[in-house]
Amino acid sequence: LQVAYPTVTAEIKLAVEPVRAAVFVDGLLLGHVAEFQGAGRGLLVAPGRRKITISLPGYQTSETVVDLVPHQVFKLTTNLVWNGVAANSTQQ
Repeated sequence: LQVAYPTVTAEIKLAVEPVRAAVFVDGLLLGHVAEFQGAGRGLLVAPGRRKITISLPGYQTSETVVDLVPHQVFKLTTNLVWNGVAANSTQQ
């Protein structure tokens, strides 16, 4: 399997809590927030319209759609809101 990486990229910087939340771009799981936070640790993506989803069971999912131009740095800052119910819990 060969993966073609874009020759021109845009960068998404994440400032998200909690850092264990999953990061999806255009529906593909890319990792967890902690992997993409900090100096020199942004998420490189192809320019264009991108849907960024941050999700963690028990929290409200955050969805952001951005139109990225080549070499743009976009900073996504959010704190997921606890909704009080973990996905695998049962209500009585």
